[in-house]
Amino acid sequence: MKKRNYGLLFSYTNTFLNMLCGLFLSSFLLRQLGDAEYGLYQTMSSFANYLVLLEFGTGTVMSRNIAACRAKGNSQIEIEKNISTIWAITGFLSLLIVFVSTIFYLSIDKLYANSLTSEQIIAGKKIFALITFYLVASFYSQTLSGVTLAFEDYSFSPLSSIIRTVVRTCLLVALLLNWKNSIIIAVVDVILSFSIAAFSYLYCRRKYRVKITLHNFDKAILKTSLPFCLAIFLQGFVNQANNNVGKFILGVKVGPEAVSLLSVGLYIYSVFSSLTTVPISMYMPQITRDVLSGLRGRTLTEHLVQPSRLIALVGGTVLFGFFAAGRAFIRLVYGEQYNLAWMIALILMVPMFINMTSGVVINVLDVMNKRLVRSLILCGMAVLNILLSIYLIDAWGSIGSAVATSICVVVGQVVILNIYYSKVIGINILWLYRYSYKGILVFQLLAAVTGYAVSEAISNVFWSFFAGGATYVIIAFGGYLLFGTNKTEKNALRGIAKRLKSPPLKNKKGLTP
Repeated sequence: MKKRNYGLLFSYTNTFLNMLCGLFLSSFLLRQLGDAEYGLYQTMSSFANYLVLLEFGTGTVMSRNIAACRAKGNSQIEIEKNISTIWAITGFLSLLIVFVSTIFYLSIDKLYANSLTSEQIIAGKKIFALITFYLVASFYSQTLSGVTLAFEDYSFSPLSSIIRTVVRTCLLVALLLNWKNSIIIAVVDVILSFSIAAFSYLYCRRKYRVKITLHNFDKAILKTSLPFCLAIFLQGFVNQANNNVGKFILGVKVGPEAVSLLSVGLYIYSVFSSLTTVPISMYMPQITRDVLSGLRGRTLTEHLVQPSRLIALVGGTVLFGFFAAGRAFIRLVYGEQYNLAWMIALILMVPMFINMTSGVVINVLDVMNKRLVRSLILCGMAVLNILLSIYLIDAWGSIGSAVATSICVVVGQVVILNIYYSKVIGINILWLYRYSYKGILVFQLLAAVTGYAVSEAISNVFWSFFAGGATYVIIAFGGYLLFGTNKTEKNALRGIAKRLKSPPLKNKKGLTP
């Protein structure tokens, strides 16, 4: 429990740090490099971003397989068979990435003959080659992070990411102040990604005493892992489609201004999404043990309540806090012309908040090897999203795109999947929602309405944002802490308060250990 709490803390720290550094670097890189040079890097990285889909969730598969072995009490050799098999899949996918990247690399001259100069094409090919190496190293790091998570080392992966983010930001600032060349971004990313991959490999070998080789490859494990890999690939494809289909159709039917408006709403939605997904992976080892120990029905549902309450607390804070002070935030950061992005973000977040509250059930599907069913349902909803977007964008523009996506989330993930969880998996889904929101949602709703009223009553944009946000925090968290916490949360809060009050113990020499 304590290790997982530290892992959650580091994961949220990593998320916020990534957001802050991302906002800073996007502005800094644009100023230092200029539109043309920074645009060249973005052009080369845009295709590489789609290659991430080929990762096939090897890190998730690795953590699920090893966690299952440990829960069953399997031997070390069985664990190493799983590691070797998933390592082999990672190697094959890395070769596939290199193959696809080579084809694109050889096509760059023709593809960009009319849009880039000869000097830019030469530089672009170098950048793309480096980005390919960065992706390969990142894939191996991702697979190794699955090993650490399976052994319930919740802090290693987020700490590695925090260090990488800080070092990357410092290096880019220092180097680009002296050399204004976009290839520096790719070089820094390659060096850091290979360094983290190498360190992760040595860390896993030495701490967990596991052999990360291909010698113990097992065809039976490969056969059982491939459906799971395919399910994660399809899910990644659906996420890419849902994030980009609206922008593509808007660009064709309306224009770039509408795309910019939707992009702001999607960015805020992505922040919400990243914060609500953190607990899902952190609770995977525990849920794996629960399912493999035979827990089912109401008992299993009870074990899912605590992570679901954490998601409701975090996700609700972002959603309803944004409702309270988001209009002022949009005006403050993006300007009056982006006011509609507030509504777009809310339309996207509300149904996803309901969906993500039961998000930990994904771990149950993974252990039962039923993730593919979910992915196929999501694929169907992605097709529906495209059809609805074409129709609703004509009627409502950017709002229509958000409404289309939200309808698909409600139909596919809130209704169909929850029926599947209840009827097939045996989760008491209504009971899970009831106790996930108990003592949390009512104060969030009250705080959102009050905070919105306060924010709208103030004309100054900064003070409107500050007052609305502060009102939300006081009411939502005050109500939750005083009246909403359950027994587990009360004990956790008492433990934190006790540690804060107690002075650190000292050894005989008077030193803090």
